[in-house]
Amino acid sequence: MVYCRKFFKGIKFNMNYKNIMKLITSFFLISFLAGCGIKQIKTIDNNGNIIYSYEDKKIVYTRPEVSELLQNRIRGILKTMASNDLMKLNKEYVHPEFGFYNLFKIDGIKVFLEQKEIYNILEDETEEVSHIISRVKNDSAKLKIIQKNVSFNCSPNNDAFYGWSDDGLFLSNMTDSFLFKMMKETNIYQKDKYKEKDFEKAERIEKTSYKVILTPELSFYITKIDNNWYITLIDRITTDCSSIKD
Repeated sequence: MVYCRKFFKGIKFNMNYKNIMKLITSFFLISFLAGCGIKQIKTIDNNGNIIYSYEDKKIVYTRPEVSELLQNRIRGILKTMASNDLMKLNKEYVHPEFGFYNLFKIDGIKVFLEQKEIYNILEDETEEVSHIISRVKNDSAKLKIIQKNVSFNCSPNNDAFYGWSDDGLFLSNMTDSFLFKMMKETNIYQKDKYKEKDFEKAERIEKTSYKVILTPELSFYITKIDNNWYITLIDRITTDCSSIKD
Protein backbone atom coordinates (compact mmCIF):
# COMPACT_ATOMS: atom_id res chain seq x y z
CA MET A 1 0.00 0.00 0.00
CA VAL A 2 2.92 2.34 0.78
CA TYR A 3 4.30 1.61 -2.68
CA CYS A 4 0.98 2.51 -4.30
CA ARG A 5 0.84 5.87 -2.44
CA LYS A 6 4.36 6.76 -3.57
CA PHE A 7 3.52 5.74 -7.13
CA PHE A 8 0.43 7.95 -7.39
CA LYS A 9 2.09 10.84 -5.49
CA GLY A 10 4.45 11.36 -8.42
CA ILE A 11 1.62 11.86 -10.92
CA LYS A 12 1.17 15.59 -11.63
CA PHE A 13 -2.37 15.58 -12.98
CA ASN A 14 -5.72 15.20 -11.19
CA MET A 15 -7.49 11.87 -11.23
CA ASN A 16 -10.78 10.79 -9.71
CA TYR A 17 -11.38 7.38 -8.13
CA LYS A 18 -12.60 5.86 -11.40
CA ASN A 19 -9.46 6.90 -13.29
CA ILE A 20 -7.25 5.59 -10.49
CA MET A 21 -8.95 2.18 -10.67
CA LYS A 22 -8.49 2.13 -14.46
CA LEU A 23 -4.81 2.89 -14.03
CA ILE A 24 -4.37 0.16 -11.42
CA THR A 25 -6.16 -2.34 -13.66
CA SER A 26 -4.05 -1.36 -16.67
CA PHE A 27 -0.85 -1.57 -14.62
CA PHE A 28 -1.52 -5.12 -13.45
CA LEU A 29 -2.84 -6.20 -16.87
CA ILE A 30 0.33 -5.00 -18.58
CA SER A 31 2.47 -6.75 -15.94
CA PHE A 32 0.51 -9.97 -16.36
CA LEU A 33 0.68 -9.92 -20.16
CA ALA A 34 4.40 -9.17 -20.11
CA GLY A 35 4.94 -12.14 -17.81
CA CYS A 36 3.06 -14.37 -20.23
CA GLY A 37 5.32 -13.37 -23.12
CA ILE A 38 2.66 -11.34 -24.95
CA LYS A 39 3.89 -8.34 -26.92
CA GLN A 40 2.34 -4.93 -26.29
CA ILE A 41 1.74 -2.73 -29.37
CA LYS A 42 1.37 1.03 -28.93
CA THR A 43 -0.45 3.04 -31.65
CA ILE A 44 -1.96 6.53 -31.90
CA ASP A 45 -5.33 7.13 -33.58
CA ASN A 46 -6.38 10.15 -35.68
CA ASN A 47 -7.45 12.07 -32.57
CA GLY A 48 -4.09 11.64 -30.86
CA ASN A 49 -5.33 9.01 -28.40
CA ILE A 50 -2.88 6.28 -27.41
CA ILE A 51 -4.22 2.78 -28.06
CA TYR A 52 -2.65 -0.36 -26.64
CA SER A 53 -3.16 -3.78 -28.22
CA TYR A 54 -1.51 -7.11 -27.66
CA GLU A 55 -0.34 -10.01 -29.77
CA ASP A 56 1.04 -13.45 -28.95
CA LYS A 57 4.80 -13.74 -29.00
CA LYS A 58 5.57 -15.90 -32.03
CA ILE A 59 8.40 -18.40 -32.13
CA VAL A 60 11.22 -17.37 -34.43
CA TYR A 61 13.05 -20.36 -35.87
CA THR A 62 16.65 -20.12 -37.05
CA ARG A 63 18.85 -22.75 -38.66
CA PRO A 64 22.21 -23.14 -36.85
CA GLU A 65 25.43 -22.80 -38.81
CA VAL A 66 27.12 -25.93 -40.12
CA SER A 67 29.62 -26.94 -37.45
CA GLU A 68 32.20 -29.62 -36.77
CA LEU A 69 29.77 -31.13 -34.24
CA LEU A 70 27.10 -31.44 -36.93
CA GLN A 71 29.46 -33.11 -39.40
CA ASN A 72 30.79 -35.50 -36.75
CA ARG A 73 27.24 -36.50 -35.83
CA ILE A 74 26.45 -37.22 -39.48
CA ARG A 75 29.52 -39.42 -39.78
CA GLY A 76 28.61 -41.17 -36.53
CA ILE A 77 25.10 -41.87 -37.82
CA LEU A 78 26.37 -43.31 -41.11
CA LYS A 79 28.99 -45.42 -39.36
CA THR A 80 26.34 -46.84 -37.04
CA MET A 81 23.98 -47.49 -39.97
CA ALA A 82 26.76 -49.25 -41.90
CA SER A 83 27.25 -51.62 -38.96
CA ASN A 84 23.45 -52.10 -38.87
CA ASP A 85 23.43 -51.37 -35.14
CA LEU A 86 19.86 -50.17 -34.66
CA MET A 87 20.12 -50.30 -30.89
CA LYS A 88 22.99 -47.79 -30.86
CA LEU A 89 21.32 -45.71 -33.56
CA ASN A 90 18.15 -45.35 -31.48
CA LYS A 91 20.02 -44.71 -28.23
CA GLU A 92 22.50 -42.11 -29.48
CA TYR A 93 20.94 -40.49 -32.54
CA VAL A 94 17.15 -40.47 -31.92
CA HIS A 95 16.08 -38.07 -29.19
CA PRO A 96 14.12 -40.09 -26.55
CA GLU A 97 11.39 -37.46 -26.13
CA PHE A 98 11.29 -35.71 -29.50
CA GLY A 99 11.49 -38.92 -31.57
CA PHE A 100 11.30 -38.74 -35.36
CA TYR A 101 8.82 -38.81 -38.25
CA ASN A 102 8.83 -41.63 -40.78
CA LEU A 103 7.53 -40.35 -44.14
CA PHE A 104 6.55 -42.84 -46.87
CA LYS A 105 3.83 -43.78 -49.36
CA ILE A 106 1.09 -46.40 -49.32
CA ASP A 107 -0.40 -47.05 -52.76
CA GLY A 108 1.02 -43.72 -53.88
CA ILE A 109 -0.54 -41.77 -51.00
CA LYS A 110 1.78 -39.76 -48.74
CA VAL A 111 1.59 -40.80 -45.08
CA PHE A 112 3.74 -40.51 -41.98
CA LEU A 113 4.27 -42.07 -38.57
CA GLU A 114 5.62 -40.48 -35.42
CA GLN A 115 8.09 -42.90 -33.80
CA LYS A 116 10.43 -43.03 -30.83
CA GLU A 117 12.71 -45.62 -32.41
CA ILE A 118 13.64 -47.25 -35.70
CA TYR A 119 12.14 -50.72 -35.77
CA ASN A 120 14.08 -53.75 -36.88
CA ILE A 121 11.63 -55.17 -39.42
CA LEU A 122 12.99 -58.17 -41.27
CA GLU A 123 10.04 -59.01 -43.54
CA ASP A 124 10.56 -58.16 -47.20
CA GLU A 125 6.90 -57.62 -48.11
CA THR A 126 7.24 -53.83 -47.87
CA GLU A 127 10.22 -51.51 -47.94
CA GLU A 128 11.06 -50.32 -44.41
CA VAL A 129 13.57 -47.89 -42.89
CA SER A 130 15.55 -50.83 -41.51
CA HIS A 131 15.97 -52.22 -45.05
CA ILE A 132 17.45 -48.96 -46.31
CA ILE A 133 19.81 -48.80 -43.33
CA SER A 134 20.99 -52.36 -43.95
CA ARG A 135 22.18 -51.28 -47.41
CA VAL A 136 24.36 -48.37 -46.22
CA LYS A 137 27.93 -49.15 -47.26
CA ASN A 138 30.87 -49.28 -44.86
CA ASP A 139 32.75 -46.45 -46.55
CA SER A 140 29.78 -44.03 -46.44
CA ALA A 141 31.04 -42.25 -43.30
CA LYS A 142 34.34 -41.52 -45.05
CA LEU A 143 32.75 -39.67 -47.95
CA LYS A 144 33.22 -35.93 -48.17
CA ILE A 145 30.16 -34.04 -46.92
CA ILE A 146 29.22 -31.65 -49.72
CA GLN A 147 27.03 -28.67 -48.84
CA LYS A 148 24.72 -28.62 -51.84
CA ASN A 149 21.00 -28.68 -52.58
CA VAL A 150 20.32 -31.72 -54.75
CA SER A 151 16.97 -32.78 -56.18
CA PHE A 152 15.38 -36.10 -57.14
CA ASN A 153 13.78 -36.61 -60.54
CA CYS A 154 11.28 -39.43 -61.04
CA SER A 155 11.48 -38.89 -64.83
CA PRO A 156 8.64 -41.23 -65.91
CA ASN A 157 9.41 -40.77 -69.60
CA ASN A 158 13.18 -41.21 -69.65
CA ASP A 159 15.14 -43.44 -67.26
CA ALA A 160 18.35 -41.63 -68.19
CA PHE A 161 17.23 -38.67 -66.03
CA TYR A 162 15.89 -40.78 -63.15
CA GLY A 163 17.43 -40.26 -59.70
CA TRP A 164 19.34 -37.57 -57.83
CA SER A 165 20.87 -34.65 -59.65
CA ASP A 166 24.28 -35.62 -58.24
CA ASP A 167 25.92 -38.60 -56.51
CA GLY A 168 27.57 -38.65 -53.10
CA LEU A 169 26.94 -37.44 -49.54
CA PHE A 170 25.18 -34.08 -49.34
CA LEU A 171 24.10 -31.64 -46.65
CA SER A 172 21.20 -29.49 -47.80
CA ASN A 173 19.17 -26.65 -46.29
CA MET A 174 16.30 -27.42 -48.69
CA THR A 175 14.01 -28.85 -46.03
CA ASP A 176 10.50 -29.03 -47.46
CA SER A 177 9.41 -32.28 -45.87
CA PHE A 178 5.64 -32.32 -46.65
CA LEU A 179 5.07 -32.88 -42.92
CA PHE A 180 3.35 -29.60 -41.98
CA LYS A 181 1.13 -29.78 -45.07
CA MET A 182 0.15 -33.41 -44.39
CA MET A 183 -0.84 -32.54 -40.82
CA LYS A 184 -3.11 -29.74 -42.09
CA GLU A 185 -4.70 -32.03 -44.69
CA THR A 186 -5.29 -34.74 -42.07
CA ASN A 187 -7.07 -32.26 -39.79
CA ILE A 188 -9.60 -31.56 -42.56
CA TYR A 189 -10.85 -35.14 -42.38
CA GLN A 190 -10.00 -35.88 -38.74
CA LYS A 191 -10.79 -32.63 -36.95
CA ASP A 192 -8.13 -31.49 -34.46
CA LYS A 193 -6.12 -34.70 -34.65
CA TYR A 194 -2.96 -32.62 -34.71
CA LYS A 195 -2.71 -29.84 -32.15
CA GLU A 196 -0.69 -26.63 -32.05
CA LYS A 197 2.26 -28.43 -30.42
CA ASP A 198 2.36 -30.87 -33.35
CA PHE A 199 2.49 -28.07 -35.91
CA GLU A 200 5.19 -26.28 -33.90
CA LYS A 201 7.21 -29.50 -33.89
CA ALA A 202 6.81 -29.90 -37.66
CA GLU A 203 7.72 -26.25 -38.24
CA ARG A 204 10.80 -26.58 -36.07
CA ILE A 205 11.98 -29.55 -38.12
CA GLU A 206 11.35 -27.84 -41.44
CA LYS A 207 12.93 -24.49 -40.48
CA THR A 208 15.93 -25.47 -38.32
CA SER A 209 17.11 -28.80 -39.74
CA TYR A 210 19.48 -29.95 -42.44
CA LYS A 211 18.69 -32.68 -44.93
CA VAL A 212 21.34 -35.38 -45.23
CA ILE A 213 21.30 -37.24 -48.53
CA LEU A 214 23.36 -40.34 -49.22
CA THR A 215 22.62 -41.39 -52.76
CA PRO A 216 20.94 -43.38 -54.07
CA GLU A 217 18.25 -43.90 -51.42
CA LEU A 218 18.94 -42.52 -47.93
CA SER A 219 17.48 -39.15 -46.97
CA PHE A 220 16.99 -37.93 -43.41
CA TYR A 221 16.71 -34.69 -41.45
CA ILE A 222 19.00 -33.82 -38.56
CA THR A 223 17.93 -31.23 -35.99
CA LYS A 224 19.71 -29.59 -33.06
CA ILE A 225 17.97 -30.47 -29.79
CA ASP A 226 19.42 -30.00 -26.30
CA ASN A 227 22.76 -28.86 -27.78
CA ASN A 228 23.19 -31.95 -29.93
CA TRP A 229 22.05 -33.18 -33.35
CA TYR A 230 19.47 -35.93 -33.78
CA ILE A 231 17.58 -37.67 -36.58
CA THR A 232 14.10 -36.10 -36.57
CA LEU A 233 12.71 -37.19 -39.93
CA ILE A 234 13.37 -39.95 -42.45
CA ASP A 235 12.10 -39.08 -45.92
CA ARG A 236 11.11 -42.02 -48.12
CA ILE A 237 8.58 -39.99 -50.10
CA THR A 238 11.01 -38.05 -52.30
CA THR A 239 12.54 -41.19 -53.83
CA ASP A 240 9.22 -43.06 -54.12
CA CYS A 241 7.84 -42.39 -57.61
CA SER A 242 4.68 -44.45 -57.16
CA SER A 243 1.40 -42.71 -57.97
CA ILE A 244 -2.03 -43.05 -56.40
CA LYS A 245 -3.71 -46.26 -57.50
CA ASP A 246 -7.28 -46.27 -58.81
